[in-house]
Amino acid sequence: MADFEVVVIGSGPGGQKAAIAAAKLEKRVAVVERRNMIGGVCINTGTIPSKTLREAVLYLTGLNQREMYGQSYRVKDEITVGDLGIRTQHVIGREIDVIRSQLARNHVTVLMGSARFVDAHTLDVVDEAGRGVKVTADKIIVATGTRPARAESYKVAALDAMNKLRRVARFEL
Repeated sequence: MADFEVVVIGSGPGGQKAAIAAAKLEKRVAVVERRNMIGGVCINTGTIPSKTLREAVLYLTGLNQREMYGQSYRVKDEITVGDLGIRTQHVIGREIDVIRSQLARNHVTVLMGSARFVDAHTLDVVDEAGRGVKVTADKIIVATGTRPARAESYKVAALDAMNKLRRVARFEL
């Protein structure tokens, strides 16, 4: 007998939905994900952080409120990288908590580590310390997502490199 009926590699939007759908069909389900990437790229370095960063800038500069309070309205005079990072990390943390809660509520086991196929029904899941565990499953779903494309012709700082900045350039809008 296999450890699980379904194992999903990846906890991004596709992996979450596959795992929860299988769990609702009363299958024994596990999700394999690296420790620092629950929710995948979408939650950790992609859509959610970039939109949160954008909204934090709009809020802190007062841009959204200027029609009501006047052109000189600002929530904060000096916006630091720390201000933006704190807000972004807060939102990411909340989203990760939501995902963990959904998986737990549906009795989906979360296995932390990187998965490697041993055979068609066996995975070797290795954690950050290098410890491995063999996991068997009747069905294995690969939902590992993607990496962001980085155009070489553009000089754009990646969101995960933002902490290296000391200050944010000030733009008048």
